[in-house]
Amino acid sequence: MGTRIQKTLNKWFPDAFTEGYKTMEHSDYEILQHFAGYTMKLIRENDEKDKEPFMVINLLYQNGSLHDKNAIENEFFFSFANEESPGKLKQHLDLMPDSLKPVYLKTILGS
Repeated sequence: MGTRIQKTLNKWFPDAFTEGYKTMEHSDYEILQHFAGYTMKLIRENDEKDKEPFMVINLLYQNGSLHDKNAIENEFFFSFANEESPGKLKQHLDLMPDSLKPVYLKTILGS
């Protein structure tokens, strides 16, 4: 069946999850960590769709439960925080909706 996070990300980004990955059981945390890697790949490749993952993450975050919000902060944003540098910070913030920027900065400061 899957959780709200799993269903949403699989529906909006089918290319992010290989068929083999989809058939295995994964927690929201594992799915979000994998999706962060996919999003970073889009950014590195200067893909024209590099803002879309942040739009969907924003929808999940704004309308999500406390579990959803914690999972997004602890896995998706934490993956970006580990890769952060001064040059990338501006680029990443420019891709995010305004409502996600404080959440991301809080994650960076906490890591």
